[in-house]
Amino acid sequence: MNQRKAEIKAKKVRPDLPEPVFTRLGNSLPLYMIKAGSQPVVRIDFVFRAGSWWQSKPLVASTVNAMLTEGTARLTGREIAEKLDFYGAYVNTSSDRDNAFVTLYSLEKHLDIILPVLAEIIKTPSFPEKELTTYLERRKQNFMIERRKVANLAREKFSGALYGTGHPYGKTLSVTDFGRIGVEDLCSFHPAHYHPAKCSIIVSGKYDEQRLSDRIEEFFGRDEWPAAPEIKLPVVTKQPSEKKQIFVPRKGAIQSALRVGRELFGRKHQDYQGMQVLNNLLGGHFGSRLMQNIREKKGYTYGIGSAMVSLRNSGFFVIISEVGTLYLPDTLREIYGELNKLSSKPVSKKELELTASNMLGDILRGFDGPFACSESIGNLVEHDLDTGYYKRMIETINHITPQNLQDLAIRHFSTGEMYEVTAG
Repeated sequence: MNQRKAEIKAKKVRPDLPEPVFTRLGNSLPLYMIKAGSQPVVRIDFVFRAGSWWQSKPLVASTVNAMLTEGTARLTGREIAEKLDFYGAYVNTSSDRDNAFVTLYSLEKHLDIILPVLAEIIKTPSFPEKELTTYLERRKQNFMIERRKVANLAREKFSGALYGTGHPYGKTLSVTDFGRIGVEDLCSFHPAHYHPAKCSIIVSGKYDEQRLSDRIEEFFGRDEWPAAPEIKLPVVTKQPSEKKQIFVPRKGAIQSALRVGRELFGRKHQDYQGMQVLNNLLGGHFGSRLMQNIREKKGYTYGIGSAMVSLRNSGFFVIISEVGTLYLPDTLREIYGELNKLSSKPVSKKELELTASNMLGDILRGFDGPFACSESIGNLVEHDLDTGYYKRMIETINHITPQNLQDLAIRHFSTGEMYEVTAG
């Protein structure tokens, strides 16, 4: 390889990732600002530690988040929707096990009008009872439909097997839960979790830095939005299932949904980044071993993959697929065979190079444009990671060896530690 080719290769594997500008508002709320892009459009993400982990009753956390735009102390849900629509703005809400999110998209020139509305949505939601009843009924109907799908049954049972059904990460919903929450539950949860001490803000797009930071300080950095006392949750202990093989019958199912995996750790663990490489090689992309063997060679399924799922207080590895019932035993045999191969024989340098190239491409795509940058930085905020995380990930990808991967597989891919859940 000549010097020019070596320089090109070095640039490909050591991309220069953008760094957000980090400050704190007057109330100590963290603010990350990413100025990029050519269009005067701004995205503002609010990340709250207000996911289902923090709720004492099922559905409360996600319902609070979903109902934020249904009315405030001053505006009805219809008035909010009309104002956002008139100025071409959009607010999206979502939540998961650990966090809740509020995301605004707006033209920069309209932020003086939209930010006060957003502040009301976040700080003073009213949770109108009529809208709550409609929301819960609609969600209940969707829940009953989704529960018929074998993939959802397998996912629920897998989480329960890893953590226990009494653990926040293992609890599942029932139809009766939808009738057990009211406005008072939402009004209690909201002020305890939607406040500066449990929030981070990420701004991305094309904007005037000083003007926008001043406006954010005005609406979200002052004392009129006080922090609530810290919530002390009861200590929760994991109670994993003693059974490693669990079957969930589903009458009339044509296919069986499959989950194979185990609890591992979150992103702060010393082995996490190396396990990301190992997972990508096993089942993290279309050319991975699971896809090439079980889909392309054997034809047992249309799709199969694996993932390292990182949670704030835990994490797990899982292989996911849906297969015809007749092919289920053969699919499981091939899955365990692939896990054993990684433990018994180092991967080839060529395969590792292909995996590294794929992962580096994913990291680059995660910073391709201001809004992609926002999501990548948001992933760090969710897990209390510093902005150097991705650079360390790149170094891991560049320097990990086949022997390193084999050692990780020996430690973490023991088939005797895997839970196997099938529904169908």
